[in-house]
Amino acid sequence: MSDSVSKQEKVVRIERPTAGVAVVVLDRPARLNAMNPSSIPLVTQAVRPLADDPETRVVILTGAGRGFCIGMDLSSLDEMAPRDVDATIAWMRELHSFSVELARLPQPTIAAVNGPAIGGGLGMALGCDLRIAGPDAKFGATFARMAIGPDTGVSHNLPAAIGHAAALDLLLSCESIGPDAALRLGLVSRVAEDALAASIELGEQWARIPAHASRTIKKTLQLAARTDIETTLLDIEPRAQADLICHPDFFTNANAWLAGHH
Repeated sequence: MSDSVSKQEKVVRIERPTAGVAVVVLDRPARLNAMNPSSIPLVTQAVRPLADDPETRVVILTGAGRGFCIGMDLSSLDEMAPRDVDATIAWMRELHSFSVELARLPQPTIAAVNGPAIGGGLGMALGCDLRIAGPDAKFGATFARMAIGPDTGVSHNLPAAIGHAAALDLLLSCESIGPDAALRLGLVSRVAEDALAASIELGEQWARIPAHASRTIKKTLQLAARTDIETTLLDIEPRAQADLICHPDFFTNANAWLAGHH
C-alpha cells in the first residue's frame, strides 16, 4: 500500500442510512473518485466483510462529490503497469480484486451513478446488479483512446447489459453517453433526480425480503444465466426452491404474506 494514499486519504467509507442497507462510498471527490493501484486494496478490504454480514441485505455503490468513478488515476504514473507480460498479468489481477469482491457479494447490489462513470468506473457500475443514474451521470467505455481494451469486467458485463453490437460500438467509438441515452440502451434501469436517494429507497424495499430469499434469488439468476433452459428447469430452480421451502421460516413468512393480502 502506498504511504501517500494511506496517510492522506481514506478512499472509501461505508454508510448505513437504513436497516439492512449498506452504502459503499468511493471517497476521493477531488479526483472524481479515480482509483490508483494502491487505492484498490483499501476498497476491497472495506467491502469484503459485507458478504458475511447477515444484517446487510442490500449493498449500494456510489461516489462522493460530483463523480461516481472516472477509472484509473493517471496522475499515479509511478504505479502504472510493469512492461513485462507476466508481471502485467499479475498486476491486472490485483487491480481486479475489488471487481471480483463486488461480483462475489451474495446480496443484491445497486450502483447509484451520481456523476461520470468512465473506464474502470463504468466497470464498477456494471459490476452491480442494477444501476440508477442521476442527471449528471455520464458513461464512457473509453479504453481504446489509450489503445487498451476493456477491464474491470466490462467485456463480460457491458454486452450482457446492452448486447454485443451496442457494447462494441461504445468501446470503439469511445463516446460518453448521458443518463437518457443510457436508459434507452438498457445500461441503467432508471434515471432519478437524486440517484443515491432513489437507490436507498429501492434498497429499503429489497431489504424487506428475507435475506436468505433475496440471496438465493440472485444466485439462481446467476446460475441460470450460465446454462440452458432444461438445466434451469430440472436442476437449478428445483434446488433453489427446495432450499427455500425447507427453510424453517418458510411457513411463517408465507402465512404473513397471505394474511397481508386478504
